[in-house]
Parts: sequence; structure tokens; C-alpha cells
Amino acid sequence: MSQLSFDLGSLFQQTYGYVSQAFNIDFNDVAGYTDIARTEQGAYGSPYYGKDLSNREYYMPVSLIYGEDAASSGSSGSFEWQLPHPVIAVSSRKTIIETPLTERRGTVKELINIQNYEIVIKGFIINERNEFPEKAVTTLRTVYEQNLSLSIKCPLTDIFLLRPDRSGSDKVVIREMKFPDVTGIKNVRPYELHLVSDESFNLISVS
Repeated sequence: MSQLSFDLGSLFQQTYGYVSQAFNIDFNDVAGYTDIARTEQGAYGSPYYGKDLSNREYYMPVSLIYGEDAASSGSSGSFEWQLPHPVIAVSSRKTIIETPLTERRGTVKELINIQNYEIVIKGFIINERNEFPEKAVTTLRTVYEQNLSLSIKCPLTDIFLLRPDRSGSDKVVIREMKFPDVTGIKNVRPYELHLVSDESFNLISVS
């Protein structure tokens, strides 16, 4: 098998238009830090480190749990897939009503609610051979086409989703999927997922 070599950091900048340090494995040293003492997982149990197809370590892995019973990790009807080479971001907005005051500066601000958490995952699907990664692209399509909520496992999203006021729900829905263009490399396919947090509600019937 021929040796394949490319710079994921440069490819990320070429594809998405900005520089990400997610593929820079040379973290700055911290005083008193040793490999033995490093934290391996977040407070909710999701790992801080994963390994790619070449057994190379990377930071902040993201897994999606999907299938007939995605709410229950490890159940017979669900499947867990670790997304390849992910870069993840989380954002949210507040709904605020601003009312002007007569003959006064400023406004009265009334907080209505905090909107859903928006999660964007960008990454690369890579075939270790110099061939199109058809199998992994098909898997991502299968995950996207699920008509049920998915569970997401990541130390970053755990902080926002696994909270008592959400009943510890890690449910998300994939709102959008993209496969951006990439030129000159046939065994790499960029992907982009836009997800939104999904919260269960109890509807009460009033007769």
C-alpha cells in the first residue's frame, strides 16, 4: 500500500475558510503536567481522547448513537458511531423582549427563554487506501436519515445537555448535512453537520 500524506490543518482551512488548531497535536506544556496525571474523560464520562484509523490520538472525539432505541446506549437496537476527525462548536441564543421607556434612555428587558443549543460539527472522512471512502459516507447518510432523535456523546456537549433541568437528556436532531467540495484528494471527503438539541416535553390535557 502506498504511503498517503496530507496536512489536515491546511485541508480544513482550504475547505472551511479559517484556521483550526484542532489538528495540532503539539499542545503547549503546562507546569506540573505529566501524561500520567492527565484527565482522560469529562465529568459525565465521555472521553477526551480518541484514535483515528491509523491509531493516532486526537482530542475531543464525538460519537452519535442512533437506531431504534438511541436513547439507551448499548441497547440491542442502537449503534454508536465515532465521527471521524471532528471539530465541534456549540452556540445558543436567548429570546429577549425589549420595551422602550417613555422619556427615559434604554429599554426594559424581559427574558422569555433560552433557545435550543446549536451544534456544528465539521470534519473529514478518510479512507486509508487511496480510494473514495464510500462505506463511511454511506454510514453518515444513514445516521442523517434517522427520523428519531439521536444521542450525542462528547465532553463539550455533555456540559450543556446533561443537566437536571433537561432531565439529563443528550438528545439531538440533525438539521442539516453538507459535503463541501475538495479538490486533488480522492480518499478524503469533508463533511459538516448542523444539529439542534431536542428536549422532551410533557403535554398536559386540560378538559
